[in-house]
Amino acid sequence: MDIESIYGAYLNHQNSLRPRDEHVFHASSAGSCYRKQMYSYYDYPSDSKDDKSLRLLRLGTLVHKDMEEALSMYEDKIADVQDSPIQRSIHIEEKVRIEDLDVVGTFDAGERIEDGTEIEFNLYDYKTAAAYKWTTKFGRVKNRVASTDTNYKLQLGTYALAIKHKYEPHRINMYLVWYNKNTSQMREQIVSNEWIDKALKYWTEMFEMKEDMGKGFEEELLPEVSYGVPVQDWECRYCQYYSICPSTLADKKPRY
Repeated sequence: MDIESIYGAYLNHQNSLRPRDEHVFHASSAGSCYRKQMYSYYDYPSDSKDDKSLRLLRLGTLVHKDMEEALSMYEDKIADVQDSPIQRSIHIEEKVRIEDLDVVGTFDAGERIEDGTEIEFNLYDYKTAAAYKWTTKFGRVKNRVASTDTNYKLQLGTYALAIKHKYEPHRINMYLVWYNKNTSQMREQIVSNEWIDKALKYWTEMFEMKEDMGKGFEEELLPEVSYGVPVQDWECRYCQYYSICPSTLADKKPRY
């Protein structure tokens, strides 16, 4: 038997089952190239992922599934002992939406704490990272890259925006929970609330572009010419719209 091919077929099948909303922006892509966002919004065909990419994504999915089950067990535990004025509720893989900006997303975990007068919300997002990515965040100072978690913090800020609208908490605290895929080490990172404002700015710009350009974005958002196309040069090497985008950053394709 060709186990690698069998597993690849299974992962491709699982990937095909993933539901995907159309004509919305996705919180998980916060901070990405504007042209890429528009391709996704209008449901343009994307390139297929190779088997290696699917295996890497699957590792993250399995860790998320374990976390989900662990939190479900914790939720049952606290439900049996809660009898004080302070009430805690656990939110797991919850879908949220920012109606005014056409943004949807599903945050990993949350804890809502109510004491009868105020609501506090602790928001968590899990990030699995291989050795190099981990080094750019937690390695020696000379190896760290300041922007390595920028999009992650924008993503978390996007969820926080939606939670503000949905639950109207008095305080919201945000955390990235990192999991090292090579060593299984875990680290928790506090994320400043300034990223909520930055997420609002990013998605407001994105929404206004969509309203102004519509499907004419291909003539307006020109790679390597227009601001934010891409936001960072490396995006083009991993973009699922590589085949239909005229960007030359990923290779030597003739421009336009």
